[in-house]
Amino acid sequence: MVNIYFNRKTDKDIGLAHEIKVDLPQKGYSVFIQNKILKNCGPFIQKVTASKKICVLTSSRIYKICGNDLLASLNKIKVKPRLILIPDGEKGKNEYTLFRVLRKMAFFGLQRDGCLIALGGGVAGDIGGLAASLYMRGIDFIQCPTTLLAQVDASIGGKTAIDFSGIKNLIGSFYQPKSVLIDPEVLKNLDDRQFKTGLAEVIKYGVIKDESMFKDFENRSKLILARNPAILQRLISKSCAIKARIVSEDEREGGKRAWLNYGHTLGHALEAYFGFETLTHGEAISYGMLFAALLSWKLGLSARSVLGRQRDVLQKIGLLRKLPKFRPQAIYEKMLLDKKAREGQIQFILTRKIGLVTIRKSVPRPIVFSALTQLQAEVNQQK
Repeated sequence: MVNIYFNRKTDKDIGLAHEIKVDLPQKGYSVFIQNKILKNCGPFIQKVTASKKICVLTSSRIYKICGNDLLASLNKIKVKPRLILIPDGEKGKNEYTLFRVLRKMAFFGLQRDGCLIALGGGVAGDIGGLAASLYMRGIDFIQCPTTLLAQVDASIGGKTAIDFSGIKNLIGSFYQPKSVLIDPEVLKNLDDRQFKTGLAEVIKYGVIKDESMFKDFENRSKLILARNPAILQRLISKSCAIKARIVSEDEREGGKRAWLNYGHTLGHALEAYFGFETLTHGEAISYGMLFAALLSWKLGLSARSVLGRQRDVLQKIGLLRKLPKFRPQAIYEKMLLDKKAREGQIQFILTRKIGLVTIRKSVPRPIVFSALTQLQAEVNQQK
């Protein structure tokens, strides 16, 4: 069950906020969405952790943008946090950064009643969550996502990971945060490419669960790209609600949580193939969604119009850039290393129609290769 409260006082001490509850058997928590929440996060944090010894994990770039707001708010509740800086970007999401973070936590004397706050995008959240899960077998962890991608996806659900041996998210754990604090206002600091990479995940939610949300991209793309505050906050809230509902029903990806991987099987393979530098995550997932739509049509699961609608929206948002040439065989081998693969078979999330997906655990190899070849040709024909 997911409860969403719009424009109601969640508590007399913390004021107005959109609240989305992730209901789990043992460690349920709330996602709070509010403009300027980072400047007023102290009372929210007091509600979920009793710790007075807190470390804030972020990058120097993010700290310059909104780190002072978070630290000043913590100071108001008489907490003097220690700062742990990590590199920006996927290249730093590795075992070396993870162990530097753990050493810093030990150096600062963090104990079992301590708390780690991740301030940043998906990399900060992934490393922070994994570090919190490992340190003294688990300490309190709070997510403060600052990118659209992290706000609608990475910060919710408890997945933590680092990339290892050239494979994305190979080492990780399920570790739920105590709370997620989302400030839509920080998105004004994102450049266009990073903003669009987050929109790819929002489009994904429309494809897997909410056609009306997908139609917003078909009919209101100019407002979305202009970052209209009202529509942006609605899309963030609806995305978080969809993910919270799915996670509440399937915390450890035993069934329908796999729907959230729509576009990710190929997307992760492309990211790894190009060394996590050529493509943003959202761009890779966009190619992955188009590939899944192609595969669905080739298998007779969906009409060609379902493929066309997804292609049109991804084009309209500017997510289908020229795709560098790749070798289908190499991509196929990387997909076989995907964590969702079982017994040598790739698990695909495919579309039946917009708003409805299905899981296929066995797709004939020639059809997969045909779809990969067609994907590369179609993307590179775009203007």
